[in-house]
Amino acid sequence: MSQSPDEGRRAFLKLVGGACGTAAAAAVGVPVIATITAPTFQETVVGASGFVPTVPLEAVPLDGKPVSVAIVVDRPKDAWNLMPPTEVGRVFLMRSGEKLLALSTICPHLGCQVDADSDKGIFRCPCHDTDFALTGAVTRGPSPRGLDELEARVTGGIVEIRYQRFKIATKDKVPA
Repeated sequence: MSQSPDEGRRAFLKLVGGACGTAAAAAVGVPVIATITAPTFQETVVGASGFVPTVPLEAVPLDGKPVSVAIVVDRPKDAWNLMPPTEVGRVFLMRSGEKLLALSTICPHLGCQVDADSDKGIFRCPCHDTDFALTGAVTRGPSPRGLDELEARVTGGIVEIRYQRFKIATKDKVPA
């Protein structure tokens, strides 16, 4: 049994109409899906990738006295927003001769801000009464590990830090 010319034309028009409808849906749908999922692939202001420049090396005393330094990401992205320079954290920098040490200011116990007690030569978490040696080791209190050491280098006379956060309340240093 053969089709009439009208039935063949109708089948062809259905096929062309379906293809056009599918193309129109894809033309609208793909950008919408890309817009919705884009923040998933963006770096947020929680951390910084790579090394972040901080202060000139001369700003860190040679006597081992800690200096609190801000980690400022130049133009971080947070979802769809391009933000102005933003402080994402702080570190303690210390040096003795050629050795440069960078320690996170976040207490590994519950994430409180650690302070330097210059008179006693220690770091102290005032929230839960934890003390840390200038090396970062726990000397007293409930913290499960010492202060987290961060990778530091000097480039062109500027101290650069690879800033990252670690899970709190764990014995092991695990990136957050």
